[in-house]
Amino acid sequence: MGVRARRFVRPASCLALPLCVFVALSERGRAQGKELSVVPGIIVHAGRPRGVDTVVYKRLVTRAGIDSMAGTRTVVSRVMEGVDRQQLLEVEQRFPAGGGEIVDTAVAELRTLRAVAHRSHQPTKTMRFEFDGSGAEGTVVEIAAHDDSAAREQPVHQSLGGPIFDSNIIDLVVASLPLERGFSAELPFFIYERGGRVEMPVAVRERTSVDLSRLGHRDVWIVTVGIPGAPATMWVDAKTHVALRVRYDIAARGVSFTDERITPLRG
Repeated sequence: MGVRARRFVRPASCLALPLCVFVALSERGRAQGKELSVVPGIIVHAGRPRGVDTVVYKRLVTRAGIDSMAGTRTVVSRVMEGVDRQQLLEVEQRFPAGGGEIVDTAVAELRTLRAVAHRSHQPTKTMRFEFDGSGAEGTVVEIAAHDDSAAREQPVHQSLGGPIFDSNIIDLVVASLPLERGFSAELPFFIYERGGRVEMPVAVRERTSVDLSRLGHRDVWIVTVGIPGAPATMWVDAKTHVALRVRYDIAARGVSFTDERITPLRG
């Protein structure tokens, strides 16, 4: 991954962790004694997982108005401790795609959700990135289609222009925002395929009530997110501030898919 010694520390005990990432605070953060928000003026409030927290979403795919089951998305969250006792949040997601399974693991600062590192294992490629205040560094490996073909490894450096959120935890970031009527913002997310930094409009559409198949009647914020090529609608529980349902509409393929939480809520 091209790890820089000044950013990472790997003690002998790190092999026991599912994703060993220990990141030092920036010099500016040390001087101020606190972590900075990704977007000035917008403070996120991410809930701290109780130990290892596992949440399952059922996935529906809609084509030509017809729904069909498409497996589940499983999200496992845990807190890790970096150097200087910095608290990091690790989020691993597993979901079906391309005749196989995608496993994405994102690491972010717990207090700000600023992206720190990311791994993605897909049927056709693997990706590893590390983020700092100015760029994304890592590698992309294209998996050989045939046994007699060699895998191709490509080093990556993409300029980010500042702190950023990981697009693989968009629903967590949105659920952690200070949602209220009239809320709107432009938030920067990392998407490797689109050159790195992508500004996305996020806006509260309304507050309403919905009936969910497993969780019953809930009071929610409906939030829209302008993801390029796949605009999203999210239903965020107004009481617990977690994403209950997420729908992505992919017009170019004439399809949408919806993830709805089936794991019971706490509290």
